[in-house]
Amino acid sequence: MIKKMFMLFLLSIISFYQCNVLKIKENPVSLLLPPANVIITDITPTSATISWTPQIGTGSMVVYKKVGETSSNSTYTTSTSMTISSLTQCTTYEVKIQYVQAGGGYSVPITFTTPMWYCIENSTATITPYLYASNVTLNATDLPQMTSNSTGTKAYANFRSDPTRKVKLVRGSSNNTISVTKAGPATQNPTTIGIWIDYNGDRAFDPSSERILYSSNSTDMNPTATFNVPLQAGQVDCKVAMRVISNTTPYFTNCGPTNEIQDYEVEFLDASSLAIEEPMGKSKEITISPNPASDVLNISGISEAADYEIYNAAGQKINGGKVSDHHVNLNHLSKGVYFIQLKDKEKVTRLKFIKK
Repeated sequence: MIKKMFMLFLLSIISFYQCNVLKIKENPVSLLLPPANVIITDITPTSATISWTPQIGTGSMVVYKKVGETSSNSTYTTSTSMTISSLTQCTTYEVKIQYVQAGGGYSVPITFTTPMWYCIENSTATITPYLYASNVTLNATDLPQMTSNSTGTKAYANFRSDPTRKVKLVRGSSNNTISVTKAGPATQNPTTIGIWIDYNGDRAFDPSSERILYSSNSTDMNPTATFNVPLQAGQVDCKVAMRVISNTTPYFTNCGPTNEIQDYEVEFLDASSLAIEEPMGKSKEITISPNPASDVLNISGISEAADYEIYNAAGQKINGGKVSDHHVNLNHLSKGVYFIQLKDKEKVTRLKFIKK
């Protein structure tokens, strides 16, 4: 009797095990995590490209909407990237991805803002053999210098997505200077240089109130100007542009046709938001070490009052708190790639590290 009961018990365990193993084999993707490494690239006024980590054996659903709206758009794809189009300029969107066969959740929503559209009438014309703006240097009050070099090989150069060429200005500031160094052939034609900033964000460049430099039909190789920034500059939802134009005659529109156009993104800052400079005019660089790290991540360049947050590669927040004695304990983390976001007063820094 005892032997029969034991055999029945053993058979029931085997049956339970086989049943659950079969279920896992029938639906292995049910254990998948949401898509990771969701990245937004190639953002234009009307489109953006989304990419994410691939997963063999499952398609993906891309869902996006305007931030603040309830209705959304969704598209199924078997690829691991997709370009969404028909977007509205100067609008913030939210996008998230789901593996359709996984039955799991969506990736952490990522937001992006489409830039403004600015008119261009010629983008393929040649500027040779005329002088062109080979160097644009802007010295903004209380901010680092911005320098941009151009080879003059393009009639239209869009630098708005280049962070190294971003123009930063303080609202209400005065005595900002901008200069242009011309370059070109040995036989120099008189060239007009004009520079405008779209202060009011109406996507146009006013010929008087928004023009900060104008050198008419001249062979002057280094025109320079001083300008003031309106207190209400840039009170719009997305970044405006600074436009540099060179032309062989003084008569042209801000859209063209001209010999050369360069566009730069402009960010306006309030004087109250500027960080206090460190001694000798140099701010401390925030660094982490060692990287990869095993138990402790040491942080330099921050104060004792700094806060931190740690995110995994999928953008999910793991934990956070106050930085203690310039280091953060990593014992609770498993091996992998992470991001630490540090907030020290009003300065926010995000750095990548590896837990080994």
